[in-house]
Amino acid sequence: MRPRPPKPGICVDTHVHRITNRWGLVKTSLPDETEAVLRKILPKRYWIEINDLLVAYGQNICKPVSPMCGVCKIEPYCRRVGVTRSR
Repeated sequence: MRPRPPKPGICVDTHVHRITNRWGLVKTSLPDETEAVLRKILPKRYWIEINDLLVAYGQNICKPVSPMCGVCKIEPYCRRVGVTRSR
């Protein structure tokens, strides 16, 4: 487990950036832009945990290539931005 940052922040890695864009939650080109938008729309209480949740989700379900949309629980609500094929 990673140590918590000293003050609340949003750690936007490749998974958080890709998934939030794929969902249509943000429309950004760079992770720094994604962080700025998420800071405006996401309640602070979720800032730290969003990375842990989406990293695991991105590694197992919402993969960069051919995501597993067939088993995704939020598939009915996902805009699938940039998804051309899925499993």
